[in-house]
Amino acid sequence: MTGRVGSTAGLVAVVGLACLLGGCDGDDPASRHTASATSTPGDPAGAPPRPTRAAPAANAPPGSGCDLLSLTRVEEVLAIGPVHTRPAEAGRTCDYLDGRERRVLTVTVGQLPQAMVGGPADAARSSATGSGPRETLPGIAEAAVLYQDPVRGLGLAFARARGDLVVAVDITVPDADRERLVALARTAAAALETTG
Repeated sequence: MTGRVGSTAGLVAVVGLACLLGGCDGDDPASRHTASATSTPGDPAGAPPRPTRAAPAANAPPGSGCDLLSLTRVEEVLAIGPVHTRPAEAGRTCDYLDGRERRVLTVTVGQLPQAMVGGPADAARSSATGSGPRETLPGIAEAAVLYQDPVRGLGLAFARARGDLVVAVDITVPDADRERLVALARTAAAALETTG
C-alpha cells in the first residue's frame, strides 16, 4: 500500500509540472463564476436574492503572455523594426513576430497550485527547458533561471507565488544576448506584479 501512495504522489507531481509547461491553467472553472447571494437594495421583501459576481481574488489568473510586454518595449530592447503578436494556446503563449513573420520572442505564462509544483524556485527550474547550462538570476522575481535551449534559443524562466498558486513565465528569444533578455524579463516581471 505504501508503494502505491508514493507512486500516486509522484504521478501527481509529474502531471502538475506537465500542466505548468503544457497549458493547464490551474483555475477551477466553477470558481471563475462564483456568485454570492445578496439582496439588492430596492428589491421587494421576500424576493429571491440576486447573484453578484465575486470580487477578484489574490490568486486570480495572470494575464495573457501578450499582456506582459508591449510591442514598443520589445522593439526598443531588441532594436528591431515593427513587431506584432500572435497569441497561441488560449492566450498563455504569445509569439512576437517581425515584418517577415519570423519569431523574435515568445512569452508563455502558466499558473498552478503550489501543492502541485512546489514553490517559485521549483516552477522556474521546471519551466527552463534545454540541456545547456543554467544560471540562477537574482532580482527579477522570487526565482529566475537563465538557460539555453537548442531549439528555442536563449531563455529566462521566472516565477512568483500568488496566494496558494505559483505563476511561472518563460521568455525565449532565438537571437538576442543575455542583457536584452534580462531587460525584457524585468519588464515582464514588473507587469506581472501590477496584475495581481
